[in-house]
Amino acid sequence: MKDKTFLDTNIFVYAIDSSGREKAKSQNARKVINEYVANMNGVISTQVMQEFFVVATCKITKKLSVDQALEYMRCISVLEIVYPDENMVFAAARKVKKYQMSFWDAMIIQSAQVSGCYFLLSEDLQHGTEVSGVKIINPLA
Repeated sequence: MKDKTFLDTNIFVYAIDSSGREKAKSQNARKVINEYVANMNGVISTQVMQEFFVVATCKITKKLSVDQALEYMRCISVLEIVYPDENMVFAAARKVKKYQMSFWDAMIIQSAQVSGCYFLLSEDLQHGTEVSGVKIINPLA
């Protein structure tokens, strides 16, 4: 079995951001996504899909239409998807207290942990940090 890696929302947002401000990050993000889709060892959660939809359709300079965002989400849904339950919510809340982080970051880390991922690819969290057995890597640095 191949090692699984969790991909955070920002990787997908950079991949579709056509504003040109972060061209190198955009290219790197697409390369990362293609690798994990091709190897079928990438993991996301419903939270990643939800956050992607909101950012892609409302918050970036060159917004996607709802149909474009839905099509992109269909493409990335070939990855393993984590569906949070109440136990994950409670565990994430405990991480908020223990690590002094936002609840949403704690949910991402909890999703990575529950799915058996050792690596979490994210630009939003501190590169090289290990939280609850999950090592955070910034592939866009």
